[in-house]
Amino acid sequence: MSTTLEARQQGQAYPVVVGSSGGRLPGFTQGRDRIALVTCARVLATPHGKRVAASLARAAPLAATVILPDGERGKTLAVLERSATRLLRAGLTRRSLVVALGGGAVTDAAGFLSAVFMRGVDWLAVPTTVLAMVDAALGGKTAVNLPLAKNAVGAFHPPVGVLSDPASLGTLPERELRSGLGEVLKYGLLRPELLPHLAARARAGRVDERTIAACARVKLEIVERDPRERAERKLLNLGHTFGHGVEAAGGFRRWTHGESVAIGLAFAFRLARILGRVGEEEVERVEAALTGAGLPVRVEASAARKARLLMAHDKKRSSAGLLWVLPIRGPRGWAVEWDVVADPTAVGQAAREIGRPG
Repeated sequence: MSTTLEARQQGQAYPVVVGSSGGRLPGFTQGRDRIALVTCARVLATPHGKRVAASLARAAPLAATVILPDGERGKTLAVLERSATRLLRAGLTRRSLVVALGGGAVTDAAGFLSAVFMRGVDWLAVPTTVLAMVDAALGGKTAVNLPLAKNAVGAFHPPVGVLSDPASLGTLPERELRSGLGEVLKYGLLRPELLPHLAARARAGRVDERTIAACARVKLEIVERDPRERAERKLLNLGHTFGHGVEAAGGFRRWTHGESVAIGLAFAFRLARILGRVGEEEVERVEAALTGAGLPVRVEASAARKARLLMAHDKKRSSAGLLWVLPIRGPRGWAVEWDVVADPTAVGQAAREIGRPG
């Protein structure tokens, strides 16, 4: 069983298959002169990773297997240079295909590698984590990090397809599975009518085809209307401004992306409450959903202060300062708005609330 969604972006369409999709892989390799697999050692060693690598080797010349360092350590300009050199030496051309097999860090890095190698080659996303299936592998936002800021160097480069098989999640460590629930619950906050279902799945620690497809559908609809993040697509950054600050404050190692987003979501709703946009009831409901999924909503006070300072490097800043994605109470729960200006005093108060004694 599988669900196929159609993604439309920048004048092209590509399939997003959620479910068993092993038989679809060879179709993407037809007509390619060479294939490069970009992954990490941990994923390649899993049963799913071995099946994908074997399928690619049977379908077309597998010219290179590029092994990235795990997690955010694989998203640097130095790693990008080494990876591009590997593709060049393997003889890849503009007729080649890059297959990104892994979590969000792998799809971010491999997608950006594809965007800049030979000024752009096609790539296929085969995500293996919850976070990548519901967010990172969708929509063609690709990037690597700088030491001070996450995803500071990147490009919009949509894949030719996304193959998300929930069966591959069975080998994920518990923390990594829980981490992906931060992005899952983000969609429940963007679409409050989805929150009961998504929160229940998150509490149970279960992410099935229906859950992944529901989240993907929301993202793809938004991306189709705003492919280059000029307006509505900014909504997808809910929780990410402070969340990316938290990630950077932890050196991209202490907190996972999903954990950081969860903290950022709690921050966004607290900031909105301070600004009078929502009440305490909304804050409590959001934090209950996050903690019910085993996700954090606080950090040490010192980390909160550092995260606030590091937000100055966020891509969403303008001459007026940081622009926020924040909820506002409506007749049926809340809606979410983008490009909201917040008084620095209110931001500081929210950061103090999020911080706990070390």
